[in-house]
Amino acid sequence: MNQEEQYSFSPLDSYQWIKKEAFAYIKAQQWIDEALFEDFLNAFEDYFKHSLQKASHLIKNELDEGNVQFAVLVVALYEAFVKIGKDGKEAFKYVCLAINEPIAPFMEQNTEAFLTASEHPFKAIVEISKAREAYYFGKSFGFERLIDDDYGYVLQIKKCLFHEVLKALEHTFLQRIICQVDCGWIKGIKTELHNLHFARPTTFATGNTCQMWFIKEEKTEDIQ
Repeated sequence: MNQEEQYSFSPLDSYQWIKKEAFAYIKAQQWIDEALFEDFLNAFEDYFKHSLQKASHLIKNELDEGNVQFAVLVVALYEAFVKIGKDGKEAFKYVCLAINEPIAPFMEQNTEAFLTASEHPFKAIVEISKAREAYYFGKSFGFERLIDDDYGYVLQIKKCLFHEVLKALEHTFLQRIICQVDCGWIKGIKTELHNLHFARPTTFATGNTCQMWFIKEEKTEDIQ
């Protein structure tokens, strides 16, 4: 997958990609005895169906369909691991790894390549962020631009659909797994190469809002 494909994915595309990669990763890691794997799959399907029905009232538009299913995927995987005998701490670890590890390298490499090829990396990533607010996340998320100028872009997310799903399913303790997904593209920002700083001081995993700070750094030359 290249950068263009990564950023053209719809929420439903992303959900299906992450789900496919997660199950392949779980199978490859051999965390589950072969004799229990079918039980795990059946438990997942049952939890997913039940949880999606319970969260269906949060689906207000086409974008929500994929975003809600992604959050439900995380919950159903967790509950399926618990169902086959994994304790909560172990189940959390397995889900976090399965959701994030397979996709993180693609996101990091594609983001780094995209920014490196951009004449103005700060402007390019801010434009991507703004576009995705509209065509990927949509109205079920609440965005507020605290700073938006040629030097900095501070985005506050006042409402997160992923968090709303986890609240409806009483699984907000899994929020950190969902927030971890962003670390893939965040790691693709190489400050010295792109003259761009990024910070995420808080998320819904640690507070009641999420903030993302993009800061342009003036390029300086070493004096010999």
